[in-house]
Amino acid sequence: MAYGFYNLLDKLKRYYTFSKFEKRWLLLSIVILAFIVGFNDGREVFEWGPWLQNFILGLIAVIIAVFVHQSVQRIFGLEQGYRVEFKPFIYGLIGGLVIAFMSYGKLIVLAYSGLKLNIMEKHRLGYFRYQLGYFQLGKISAMGPIANLMVAILFSVMTFLPAAFIEKMVLVNVLFAITNMLPIPPMDGANVLYASRIIYVLLLAGIAAVGLMLIYSWVSTLYAVITGIAFGFLAFTLYIMKVESKGGWKK
Repeated sequence: MAYGFYNLLDKLKRYYTFSKFEKRWLLLSIVILAFIVGFNDGREVFEWGPWLQNFILGLIAVIIAVFVHQSVQRIFGLEQGYRVEFKPFIYGLIGGLVIAFMSYGKLIVLAYSGLKLNIMEKHRLGYFRYQLGYFQLGKISAMGPIANLMVAILFSVMTFLPAAFIEKMVLVNVLFAITNMLPIPPMDGANVLYASRIIYVLLLAGIAAVGLMLIYSWVSTLYAVITGIAFGFLAFTLYIMKVESKGGWKK
């Protein structure tokens, strides 16, 4: 166990850093996503002060959400012997902006990225390392939305923080988790779907159920988590009974 820990630390020291291309696109993505999140401040009359305050809250929430999403995937990928490369989803960013303008900020779509795995042969001794499999890609991709949901759960119980900040953190991370689980290439959801349809249904239903209940402050965090997990397993069971047991999807 100690060797594995120090081995991971060494990988992080050598391979965690982002390239200049990745940094530029991550910065641009953060600005665009923050604008989408902060577009509608909930007021009928536009005022610079409240709008700017809402934008700054959204910017902080987006920075944290993007950092967690990218870092967890990168760290988990290195632990598995893969170097994760950030891929910007330009059409997702444009689509999010268009939807924000058309809905006056009432619909928030945070589609911004995909990922590419680079096999690190020397770090996969003892593992199958000559071909990248869908399961490995899906497993690493799933870590991003799951991490965002964990952040939303964590902030939902931090009642000592300002209410506006908690609400923004929960909302942004929930939307990050749900949006990135959509089965649209190159987003995480498409990779998970290619890896396993059954696991995809379980994760999508569970993440969506937990996340949507977390957004409503009158629902306790514990109740949201338990009910969401139960809903995920219910969807998982129904999918197996109604779809997979009958031969899966028709071609």
